[in-house]
Amino acid sequence: MRMSDRPPFLNNACVRRTLNRFLDKLDNQTFEERSNRLVETIDTKHFPELYSPKEPGEDDVTWHHLRELEAHGVISFERTRKRGLSAVASWEHTRIVALPAGEALIREWLGRPVVDEEMARWQKALIPHLTAFREPGLIRPGNLGRLAQYDPGAVIERLASIPKVLSERSLTLYQLSAQLFWGDSKALRGKEKLIDQLFDIQVAQWLARPVLIEGTYRHGCDGVLIVENMDTFVAASTGQIKSAENLTILYAQGFKGTTSRIRTQSMARFYWSDSPFPDPQWLFQFQQAWFSRSEFPVPIYYFGDLDPAGLTIYRHMRQIFPEIQPWKTGYNGLVEALKRGDGHPMNFADKGEQGLLPDTGCSWMDSCVTPVMKQTNLCVDQEYFQD
Repeated sequence: MRMSDRPPFLNNACVRRTLNRFLDKLDNQTFEERSNRLVETIDTKHFPELYSPKEPGEDDVTWHHLRELEAHGVISFERTRKRGLSAVASWEHTRIVALPAGEALIREWLGRPVVDEEMARWQKALIPHLTAFREPGLIRPGNLGRLAQYDPGAVIERLASIPKVLSERSLTLYQLSAQLFWGDSKALRGKEKLIDQLFDIQVAQWLARPVLIEGTYRHGCDGVLIVENMDTFVAASTGQIKSAENLTILYAQGFKGTTSRIRTQSMARFYWSDSPFPDPQWLFQFQQAWFSRSEFPVPIYYFGDLDPAGLTIYRHMRQIFPEIQPWKTGYNGLVEALKRGDGHPMNFADKGEQGLLPDTGCSWMDSCVTPVMKQTNLCVDQEYFQD
């Protein structure tokens, strides 16, 4: 007989009850308690077949089946007294010890797989707060990121308080996170969709974080250049990129994630540095155009990395700024670098995980730039361009 086959002694009611009790105790233990061994004294309460048999020989048959569990390595027996045992039954003054090595076999016999202890802790903590969430089933460790490291009860209680907190005071996602989750401002980062799904109210409008746009203004500029990376912004602002000296330079961290808000007046904040403050008339015209009330007073350009993510950002920018053009001076410099073999392979630096090269919707980019990337299978970041 294979060990995994269901043995005949499982038909004995006392054997099944005993094994199920052990599994119940295991499943109800905390993770920290799992090192404790499980011991049960054979008594009249849990083993009536041994002490009050309903049929002749039921006690001996039951004891025989329990001893078969010992033979299978599932349990062992320990005597609780050493004297006066000759006049009593074999099972008296005896306790059963559940052997850790036998747990898997017991679960297979009884069809009771291991309980996900971590998930069980979260489900138990969720019970008092079920009505606070629209979809409470979404609250599970895999959805909570770093919050899963904290006590489930404390996390769920704080999650449930989000609507009340936001009704009293408008907070950004980072402020809300720090207020509720032990000063950890990044605990809710990337969880905006989860929060919207958990509550009946729409909280995204309160969680929106302003887009901070830093600018270097050039008096009498020929255009506005939006760059993807900070180092390029600094280089262009300080005159290291000569071909950008007559352009006003703008930079905002994470254009890809902010494009939906960047032209909303309540969400965009401009900070001008390393230059004289813009002329009032130019600034008024620029802001009117930026917030879609008029046309830009000068052409507006974009310059980013030549990799799948950079092209995707430019495509998104074109959707928000229909008038935006690629900064051909910079892109031509990067294309020449690719032709010389100065780029890095697509599968380096995680670039291969960014996906296939997207169409940007710009005829010049899609006909003059992207084909070179495909031919060379190389990427190059905008920091490479120095004139």
